[in-house]
Amino acid sequence: MLLMFCMGAINLEAQDLSLAPDEVEALLEVATQLGKKGWNRNMKLCNDTILPPKLEAENKVVCNCSFPGGACRVIAIYLKRQDLDGTLPKAIEKLPHLKHLVLWANYLSGNIPPEWANTKLETLSIGVNRLTGKIPSYLGRITTLSYLNIQDNMFSGTVPPELGGLVNLKNLTLSGNYLTGELPRALTNLTGLKDLRLSSNNFTGRIPDFIQSWKQLDTLEIQAGGFTGPIPLNISVLTTLTDLRISNLLGDGSEFPNLESIAGIKDLLLSNCNLSGNFPIYLTRMAQLKVL
Repeated sequence: MLLMFCMGAINLEAQDLSLAPDEVEALLEVATQLGKKGWNRNMKLCNDTILPPKLEAENKVVCNCSFPGGACRVIAIYLKRQDLDGTLPKAIEKLPHLKHLVLWANYLSGNIPPEWANTKLETLSIGVNRLTGKIPSYLGRITTLSYLNIQDNMFSGTVPPELGGLVNLKNLTLSGNYLTGELPRALTNLTGLKDLRLSSNNFTGRIPDFIQSWKQLDTLEIQAGGFTGPIPLNISVLTTLTDLRISNLLGDGSEFPNLESIAGIKDLLLSNCNLSGNFPIYLTRMAQLKVL
């Protein structure tokens, strides 16, 4: 039994090394476009066959080696804080099984390549880079996305209504850019959203009433987003919220919103919103509230 176990371990390690030749070439092309140094054909490019918890890995390629024939396929690339100074790689399209792409906190420039519209990505984290231009409408064609984070870049212009096609989206972070205009009504289609962050932009108009469509929201963060008050009255229907942060609203202000129905709220920040009216006593009875 011990011999069989050892043989199995040896076979697994050999299997881990058998990345499909076409994916080896694609990975090396990705590295060149990113400005990633050190990858070559003679090294083991797959670091792991198990996805890390959350998005914590910094320099790892995860492969699935259960495909017929024993060839491994790339399913995740994590290159956080790697000082990459290239561009977002077009060659991602050549990795058809890639589901998770994390390029957080580098020096990447340019915009999102149109080739990415053909991918099956579920996670796309490209925040804290130097990306510019408008958010491309073809981003809305990656309908498999459940997590999209483009925060702290230099994206400008309006949010394309095509993002309303990302019907599987659960996390959307657009904070820390130069986005303008009003949010498109097509975002009402994102009924599965759990985390939405729009802070530090130059949006115009009021926080839209259609926020009532996002009834599964756990976190809503709109701090210094450029919006004008008042806070929508129908925010009270977002009963699953635990973290609500709205600040620096423009205009004449608003009455304190009725949040009594949001019984599980833990963090509530409503600063520089020019609120008026009486302090709601029901807040003193909210057992989960930790930050006010």
